[in-house]
Amino acid sequence: MDIFVGTTGRVLDHIERGNMNFSDLKSIILDEADQMLNMGFKEDIEKILAAARKECKNQIQISLFSATVPRWVREVASQYMAKNTKIIDLAQDLSNKTSRTVHHLAINVPWYNRMEVLGDILTIYAKSGKTIVFT
Repeated sequence: MDIFVGTTGRVLDHIERGNMNFSDLKSIILDEADQMLNMGFKEDIEKILAAARKECKNQIQISLFSATVPRWVREVASQYMAKNTKIIDLAQDLSNKTSRTVHHLAINVPWYNRMEVLGDILTIYAKSGKTIVFT
């Protein structure tokens, strides 16, 4: 298996069923780590990391990605990271962590109009630029 992507609950389900083989695992990446920990998934993450470490014959690289890294997230992460861990904070101490070149737009749209409105938004705002749409 080259890449496995899943929510914490689904990954744990696969582990408990014996569907996962971590023996050749090289890396674990957790996106939105701050949100997962904030929402009470700390124990689930610990179970996944423990299962991976137990079965893996190699040292695992653990990467935690997050738009924000509060102090408590750093403290939790330090329990799992090597002592020579590097924390990269691209926004550092900026008071406004939003790029000045990014335009944010939030529109509440009924589900039955979403495709039509999305087309309109892209026509009006995207023009020749790049657009990321989160739903």
